[in-house]
Parts: sequence; structure tokens; C-alpha cells
Amino acid sequence: NYEAFTYLNAEELGRHTGGFTPFSYEITDKLKDGKNTLVVLVDNTRQLKAIPTIMRDWWNYGGLTRRVMLIEEEETFIESYKVQLEKGSMKTISGWVQLDGSKAEQTVTVKIPEAGVEVSVETDETGYAAFEFDANLTLWSPENPYLYDVELHAETDSIVDRIGFRSIEVKGRDILLNGEPLFVRGISIHEEAPIRNGRAFSRGDAHTLLAWAKELNCNFVRLAHYPHNENMVRMADEMGLLVWSEIPLYWAID
Repeated sequence: NYEAFTYLNAEELGRHTGGFTPFSYEITDKLKDGKNTLVVLVDNTRQLKAIPTIMRDWWNYGGLTRRVMLIEEEETFIESYKVQLEKGSMKTISGWVQLDGSKAEQTVTVKIPEAGVEVSVETDETGYAAFEFDANLTLWSPENPYLYDVELHAETDSIVDRIGFRSIEVKGRDILLNGEPLFVRGISIHEEAPIRNGRAFSRGDAHTLLAWAKELNCNFVRLAHYPHNENMVRMADEMGLLVWSEIPLYWAID
């Protein structure tokens, strides 16, 4: 945080601006036998066009504030995917899957075992396939934060995710959750560790902060003013809290 310069074996991999969004580099062809050295130079100097700006309102911690991972994948792997309720529907699931690698054309099977769903699609020459199917689902709500194991199986890779299905709409001045008006009661949370100094980064940090919100009778939290650690939104799903997740933007930025 805030600007990161990444080097592998003294060769620059790239630069990333913005301390709150993930980034990655392909290093398959850059690794060497034996010892490799990864160096990240981080600069959190405040600037008029940075988040936060030069005003003294909230703190921008320096250093590495989130995890660093070396990810090993299959030669052709599931690069990204989306699985969610179709807009305006409470039973139709739609989404897509994107493969990355030399074997782009594969059969991909989407499974939701608890809902009795198993659907297969064929990816095209770019590794992409869309899907749509109906399912009898228990919808997620703050009172019943129901989550499903959703599986994606390609011929060369598999992913299991934990997902809640819900419909969120706006009608006039009302927010509708699963078709019913919802009065949201919430607070704004910064990515601050609840007990120690520094960024909140662990599941424990997220649970403490969100448990305090639940004690205040919240059903909603606003994660200001940037995307928080993934642990926070996943824990909110588990604990029954709606999330307003913001892009890295702040009112005083130049």
C-alpha cells in the first residue's frame, strides 16, 4: 500500500497503483532452478490523486497489508467464473466460466449438489462458455444466511465455492431483497484491525468487526472507501450481513 513495484530475480514484473485491489503476474517462464528472489518495493506516500489524498482523515498503512501467494495451477485452469441469480428471477441461475491455457475447448460441469443441479457446457476456442438453468433454492437473507457449495469441474481443473443466492432490486424508494421490502440498519467500517494496530486481514479480524455490527442489530455494513479483504465479504455472507462494497474512490480526491 499504496504503489507496489514487484521484482523477480532483479527483473521488474510490473507496477500496481492502489492499495486495495489484487494483482498478479505470470512467472512460469521467469523462474530458475534453485533459489529465486521476490522483492516488492512499496510506497504509501500521500498524493492528491491517491486514496486517501493528502488530507488527514483516515490512515493509509504502508508495507504489505494483504497476503502474498505463489499460485500453482494446471496448464489449463479455470481463470474466472460467475454464478448468480438472473436479474429479476428467484429461480434461474446464470453465469459463465473462462478457461486459461492451451486446451481451451473442454466440457465444464456446474454442480450444486444440495439443490440437485448438474449442468454441462462446452467452452469455445477462447475457453469461454455461458450457462443458464433453473434450480429450487433456499434464498439467502440476514435471517437465514443460507449458502450452497457450488462446484465447477473442467477436464483439467476444478473449483468449489460457497455462494448465497439472493435477488436485490430497487423499486421507487424501497430496497427489495428476494422481492420483499427491506429496511437496512447498518454502519460504516474501515479495514482497521479491531484489537491491534494495522489493517484487518484475517478471518478473525473480520468476525470480530462484523460481530460488533451484529450486536448493534445491523443487517448491513458499508465497507468504506475501497474493496476490503476477501475475508470480510465472505464472513458477512456467513453471518447474514448485506454489504455495500465500494470502489477505491474518495470525495476529496483530485
